Amino acid sequence: MIFIKGIKDCNRMSIVSAGDDAATVRSQLNSRQMSLAQWEVVLLCTAINMLDGYDVLVMSFAAAPVAADWQLDSARLGLLLSAGLIGMAIGAIALGSLADTLGRKRLVHICLTTVTIGMILSAFAQSQLQLLALRFVTGIGIGGMLATLTALVSEYSNDKRRGICMGLLQSGYPLGALLGGIIAAQIIQFADWRSLFLFGGALSAILLPLIVIRLPESLDFVSRSGGSGADGVKTRLLMRFHLSEPQTSMAEDLNPGAGSWRRCFTPSEARTNTLLLWSCYLALMFSFYFVVSWTPKLLVDAGLSTAQGISAGAILQAGGLIGALVIGLLGSRYEVNKLASLFFMASVVMILTYGWAEAELTTLMILSAMMGFFLIGAMIGLYTIGPALYDSESRVTGVGLAIGVGRLGAIVAPFAGGLMLEADLEVSLIYAVFAAPLVLAAFAVRSISLPMTFK
Repeated sequence: MIFIKGIKDCNRMSIVSAGDDAATVRSQLNSRQMSLAQWEVVLLCTAINMLDGYDVLVMSFAAAPVAADWQLDSARLGLLLSAGLIGMAIGAIALGSLADTLGRKRLVHICLTTVTIGMILSAFAQSQLQLLALRFVTGIGIGGMLATLTALVSEYSNDKRRGICMGLLQSGYPLGALLGGIIAAQIIQFADWRSLFLFGGALSAILLPLIVIRLPESLDFVSRSGGSGADGVKTRLLMRFHLSEPQTSMAEDLNPGAGSWRRCFTPSEARTNTLLLWSCYLALMFSFYFVVSWTPKLLVDAGLSTAQGISAGAILQAGGLIGALVIGLLGSRYEVNKLASLFFMASVVMILTYGWAEAELTTLMILSAMMGFFLIGAMIGLYTIGPALYDSESRVTGVGLAIGVGRLGAIVAPFAGGLMLEADLEVSLIYAVFAAPLVLAAFAVRSISLPMTFK
């Protein structure tokens, strides 16, 4: 979604044939105030996204006690931290396109079920290998959902509120990590690390019936898919969202080849945008997942308690929550790629400062919050840009591929950080290594060509 001031009238999802002046479903959604049903979609997707925040951080929360229980060195612990991220990358790349062919809601349901099972079974792992495998499976479920949630919120929000809707959606990640961190810091004081996974599994299980009952299928997908029962589903969705039936089919002007990855590379401008978006995701997740995976453990090694280390990780996410909302609000007034570039450069400064800091606990907490503010703010900028670069037939595919490529950086980061620590490199130097790619990302995101329409 593009939020360039002064182009609101151009930002329409027009799918009616020439000469047809009847309002389409899309134009109705774009032009009117957000209904309660539309906000419900945003909030449900945000709640699901909170699980991503908790899931990614639960392993870093549990890192110190797991390492103590199983006598793991930094390298083996880094591999364990990367397992879930490997699953996320595969899930985003392999499953994202299925949402463009099977349906948004169906894929979310399947993936959330996978996450629930993976979380619960992780609590009963009896070895590093078992936990690694279960973290991998859980990651596949998480990865398959993220691009789908982004597409759903994009498709059910209107032009005026799309920026804040995307900000709310992506704020689910830091909010989940923040609340999870606060709760984890309490749980870890009277229970073992297995309880952290049980808690996450319980949250996922609670969300499952809500998703089945209340999360709607994408109107774009239903209209495009056709087949038996599609008209009935569309009619029920139109009634739920108080929309009128268009005189022309929503699907009649849509191009074939839904979900094809080739649509992300043609024409040449699309190819350039896709590659630039990939490079930004790769750099950001490489830096971000080192910070969130290792910072709590490094603080514990520096003399803080396990609860204090977890709290620092939670404070980082609290800063990120504010950053997500700020960039979401600013995105309705300024070009989001320029905002993201500023957040990337500020992240570089904060990571370097944190790596060199030898400060008291209060100062470290403030620095953690500021790191989170800019890192997660930059991430929300990318999540906002991504859906705008692709049409409805390939939106989940395009965003899923970008997230999947980014997860490759996330996979490498915890393991690489562990190897650097095993080599006794200075902590300040390690933080500098992980800050450097963000400089390139700052220039790459400014070079993305923002479309003037959201098709």
